[in-house]
Amino acid sequence: MQKWGGVTLILLAVAPNGARKTKEELATIPLTAVEIGQEAKACQQAGASMIHLHVRNAKGEHSLNFGFYKDAIQQVKEQTEDKLFIQVTSEAVGKYAPDEQFEMIHKVKPQGVSIALREIKNLDEIELHDHFIWMRDNNVFPQLILYNQHDLQLYRKWLEEGLLPGTAYPLLFVIGKHQVEGVFDLDVLKTGIASSASSWMICAFGEQEFDAGKQAAKLGGHIRLGFENNHLLKDGSTAKTNAEIVQQMANSLSDEGLKTASYKDTVKIMTPDW
Repeated sequence: MQKWGGVTLILLAVAPNGARKTKEELATIPLTAVEIGQEAKACQQAGASMIHLHVRNAKGEHSLNFGFYKDAIQQVKEQTEDKLFIQVTSEAVGKYAPDEQFEMIHKVKPQGVSIALREIKNLDEIELHDHFIWMRDNNVFPQLILYNQHDLQLYRKWLEEGLLPGTAYPLLFVIGKHQVEGVFDLDVLKTGIASSASSWMICAFGEQEFDAGKQAAKLGGHIRLGFENNHLLKDGSTAKTNAEIVQQMANSLSDEGLKTASYKDTVKIMTPDW
């Protein structure tokens, strides 16, 4: 959590599409570059200061293609006057190997990138270290995705061993996504799990999203919202746009005396301590 002039700031990040949902499942999900740009603008106006970006190929399938990312990033920048923090995903979705994920990062050279530790844990340690040094030297800010205590222990181990340069990174805790090694639930937010993070954020699925976001904000965390994980409003109805979900949370935070982070604040929040 950041404070500015005595006011607590919460970063609202929107994840507007994800890797899997289709138009058949959710007609208003933004998948093309133009749709993503338009949705980014609406979410920015609703209170989001960051977008977590996925792109799709012509068949609507998850992609890490450089050209698709370039087009989507350009649309977001144009629509938001380059005042929305853009984080691309490096998610494998069973299609990409770690080398391909980092190849995308090097080609796109994004402002930010989300990286799931469980997807890169088998990469050669020297190569992995070099990738993070490259990101540090090129101002590409990684946010590390953790799904359970096993991932958290691995993150802390890599910090202690110096495999990750620096002392702390922005972390994303995924609530309710079961993996072989376990899962984070809402109660874990009360346990001080984020003590080794430079900043921390949560995302949760379906009806958990709103309550998880409110709880994270009270405990010093930031919030990722949107159609990637959830398309329901707190009353159980289907949101027509991601902006409705963002606006709902922004209004709730305001009622609690909390303020949403600006673009400038967000850049600081998403910068690792490296």
